Amino acid sequence: MNGDEYQRAKNAALRLLGLCDRSRKDLKDRLLKKGYPPEVIEAVLSEMESLGYIDDGRFAMRFAVDAMKRKNSGPQAVISGLQKKGVTRDIIEDVVGRIFVDDTVMAVARKALSLKLNKRLNSGCSSLQRDEVRRLSDYLRRKGFSYDIIRELIREIATDDDI
Repeated sequence: MNGDEYQRAKNAALRLLGLCDRSRKDLKDRLLKKGYPPEVIEAVLSEMESLGYIDDGRFAMRFAVDAMKRKNSGPQAVISGLQKKGVTRDIIEDVVGRIFVDDTVMAVARKALSLKLNKRLNSGCSSLQRDEVRRLSDYLRRKGFSYDIIRELIREIATDDDI
């Protein structure tokens, strides 16, 4: 292994990690894309892990909390996002299980729905029609919430007269 190439790959990894926290797989993919050899990348990643610069558990927790608090994302959206980042299923299950307890999921879903409804109400609409209920339901599904949560929330906001 070439020492110069190792140092360049290490510097590239440090620059990438300086921008934001990354999963091991994400960092590996980015270094591969830059053209570094796989054996050099593995050596760099091992060093980054031993120094604590890469920690998929920490990354997953930050990702999940950010998605939940800033984007009002539900469990399914967080799981999907972490899978795309290459986080293992064990870490994903642990993080999602710790963050999304029943009350939390419902509160996040309510907040997402509330923000969507406020935009709608500000545009002058006051009652929910059947197609509007479907759009709200689809919106919550895209945000990563289960059908049970969505059904309960829609039931809370819609009356039989409205739909």
